[in-house]
Amino acid sequence: MILDEIAFRNLLGKGEKIYYVGHVHLFTIYPLLFKIVFLGIALPIVGYFLMPPFFWLWVLWFATGVLLFLYQILNWYMDAWIITNYGVIDQEWRSFFNKQTSRIEYSNIEGVTTEVKGFWGTILRYGNLQLEHMSGTTIIIKNVALPKKIERYIVLYQQQYIQNQSFEDHGKLKELLTTLIRSNK
Repeated sequence: MILDEIAFRNLLGKGEKIYYVGHVHLFTIYPLLFKIVFLGIALPIVGYFLMPPFFWLWVLWFATGVLLFLYQILNWYMDAWIITNYGVIDQEWRSFFNKQTSRIEYSNIEGVTTEVKGFWGTILRYGNLQLEHMSGTTIIIKNVALPKKIERYIVLYQQQYIQNQSFEDHGKLKELLTTLIRSNK
C-alpha cells in the first residue's frame, strides 16, 4: 500500500485516499517475462561461463536484460485501476512519457460488469472488468486479477460515497432552510 501511495500520488486530489489498486494478472504477461529472463538474463550468464573472454559483452547483455525486465514489471504495475474514496481512476501506462488517465466519480458510474473466460481465467481468477459511465462510454481493463473482488470494492465504495453525499446535501439543505426562515422574521 505504501508503494501505491508513492506510485500514484500525482493522480490523487486533495483529501483523496487509495482503497484498492487493480492490475492485469501476471499470468497474462508471463510469456513476455519468460522470454526476457531467458534471452536477456540466463543466456548471458551461460555465455559467460562458456566464453569468459567476452566478459564485457556478457555484462552489457545481462544489464540490458535486467533493465528490460524491470521496465516490463514497471509497465505492468503502473497500468492500473485505482479505487479511491471519490471514484475510480484508470491509468493506462504505455511508457515513461506516454500515459493516459481517466477518472470516473462514483456518482457517474452506472454499472460494473465482470467477465471471466476460459479455463485459465477461471482457475487463476482473472478476467475483463467493464465500468459503464452515465454518458454511455465504457472503460475496460482486460485480464485483470480478481475482477469480482474489484467489482465488490467499487460497489461498496460507491454506496458509501453516495450515502456521504446524501448526508452532506441534507446538512446543506437544513442550513439553507434555517437561513431562509431566520431572514423572513
